[in-house]
Amino acid sequence: MSDSYNHVFGQSVNAFNKHLISGGSSGGEGALVGAQGSIIGVGSDIGGSIRIPAALHGLYGLIPSVGRIPWEKSSMTQIYNVPPVAGPISYSLENIEMFMKAVVSSRPWETDPRALPIPWREDLTKPPTRPLRIAFIFDDGFVKPQPPISRALHETAAKFRAAGHEVIEWNASSHDEGVNLWLKAVKADGGEDCRNMCKLANEPLIQGMLVGEERDKLDIWQRQQLEMQKIAYRESYLAHWTKMGIDALIMPVMAWINFKPRTWVESKQLLGYSALWNLLDYTALTVPITKVDPVIDAPDSEWIGYKARNESDAFNHRQYNVNLVKGMPVSLQVVTGRFGEEKAISIAKVIESL
Repeated sequence: MSDSYNHVFGQSVNAFNKHLISGGSSGGEGALVGAQGSIIGVGSDIGGSIRIPAALHGLYGLIPSVGRIPWEKSSMTQIYNVPPVAGPISYSLENIEMFMKAVVSSRPWETDPRALPIPWREDLTKPPTRPLRIAFIFDDGFVKPQPPISRALHETAAKFRAAGHEVIEWNASSHDEGVNLWLKAVKADGGEDCRNMCKLANEPLIQGMLVGEERDKLDIWQRQQLEMQKIAYRESYLAHWTKMGIDALIMPVMAWINFKPRTWVESKQLLGYSALWNLLDYTALTVPITKVDPVIDAPDSEWIGYKARNESDAFNHRQYNVNLVKGMPVSLQVVTGRFGEEKAISIAKVIESL
């Protein structure tokens, strides 16, 4: 879910506007770091739960590939079709780099059997001196990004071109298939785990949680089939990624700037821009770009006359209110493939220098 509230503490609100959400599910961490109540925080992400709170507060938020950061004792031990990961949230890129270097250099694979023995490759964090080949997703074909996000994308692409880098547009036509596989994976237990914990605590489920129903539950054979579909999708995507020879992919974290509390959870929004990278196990880093300008980002004739392609697209279009979100952060994410943590940091350094 992209919001954060519970039955004990209530609603977590945005550090810059108490009438807007802090994102989720690591929204409390995002709000705390956004308010500079903490230098750095650690969140967890299975579909966007680090990157969305980071984006809503103009922060850097990194999801590593599975095994780069230890997960020992982070949650109940279980087998995931799409495993969650832990990662840092901070207001400076230097803090993200320092966290990653410190954790990986502590050799977590000596205490966590799931951590992989990949040392920190500091040389890869340096900004490349050669021209880069950067792909952009301006629209995934499913939900059109709101105007400030589109502006951030086009301005960033223009800066890359002006600096002598090659910019191409990425074909996202296969993303719908990947996001549907992700959705099946996270709902595969039919919500049994969450419902058992709620029963133990004698609490109801929190509204808006992405929890499967009995009809979503997969048996062992069905999970195996899903795993095979996931692997086939990964193989196909990797082949395309390798063929295109890109250094990074830059795209929205989500299609929207912010919402009032409970707006997102009562909608049928999917996490298409963020969840795919969990399915693929690709590194992604949220990077702050700009802020909403109520004049520049006012709806133009193209936005006003836009015909939505589906229910989620219509909801996202209908919710855009430039006066509600004026001055709020606008962020993008840098995707760099599996175990591309150092490379994501290096590309973010390039963005900062443009």
